[in-house]
Amino acid sequence: MSAFDRVLEKAKSVTRNIVLPEATDVRVLTAASQAQAQQLVKPILLGNVDQINQTANQNTISLNDITIVDPTSADNREKYIELLVKKRERRGMTIEKATEVIDNPLMFANLMVSAGDADGCVAGAITATSEVVRTAIQIVGKHPDAKQVTSFFIMLLKDHHPVDDVLLTADCALVIDPDNEALAAIAIDTGNSAIQLLGMTPEIAMLSFSTQGSARHSTVTKVSSATDIARGLKPDWRIVGEVQLDAAVMPSILASKAPDQATDKPCNILVFPNLDAGNIGYKLLERFGGAQAIGPILQGLAKPVNDLSRGCSTDDIVNILAVTSAQASSN
Repeated sequence: MSAFDRVLEKAKSVTRNIVLPEATDVRVLTAASQAQAQQLVKPILLGNVDQINQTANQNTISLNDITIVDPTSADNREKYIELLVKKRERRGMTIEKATEVIDNPLMFANLMVSAGDADGCVAGAITATSEVVRTAIQIVGKHPDAKQVTSFFIMLLKDHHPVDDVLLTADCALVIDPDNEALAAIAIDTGNSAIQLLGMTPEIAMLSFSTQGSARHSTVTKVSSATDIARGLKPDWRIVGEVQLDAAVMPSILASKAPDQATDKPCNILVFPNLDAGNIGYKLLERFGGAQAIGPILQGLAKPVNDLSRGCSTDDIVNILAVTSAQASSN
């Protein structure tokens, strides 16, 4: 069984209510219909009911038994206005402002999640990542054990890749230039996600252009320090670093460069030193290596909210819906 099959099984085991605030997009409507049919989630679509149904009919999309909520006339509108004021009062939020802001489907969706009326949220098909993440942090909030909100991608690999099945890459979407402690936290959070979501044993590589001191530079020092911090937090995990990419995924190369860190297993989690490397790296895997990228998947939030690329396909949205449902079951 593929590790991602475990995600699908977990999503189907307890069907969760996942809210989609971008129901004007045909890809989102199609994905909601497919995810409902596959019993991965119970979608909740936000927006004008007549407009959503009209778009669905024009594109032959079945929305049978899918809940549609209009934020401008919803039964829970007053409850969410009060919740928004409570959460943002110190930032100057008033009832008057909240009454206007709550019409924004993304804001309404996050309030639904925060209030427990939805188990998770998926957005980003037509909304910038920065807005999706900012709203989630403001309304859903960080998990009490999380130092920061970070992200990872699940890369579904082909037979010719040196790592079997799936590879996790982090952080490829959010944290631009993490310091050593933040980088260590990204490694630990991604390792925990691998265990809880995919049932994987973490084999973590702290990537650099240096392997075990082969080069000297402040960025190498940062990765080496992050490796030490992560090992201190998880002494029972295998955390390799600092290490070059080829050594991380090819045991024979690691054995020649850093024999004391070598095993017969390639690393299955790649932690990049900064967002430049991470974003470029996962896209190289996707566009040149033929891997399928699922994400970015957010970690560190109190409840699941996930982002989409604005170039996402219907299949991408279905996969993220399954991941979000599985995250809700793991919490």
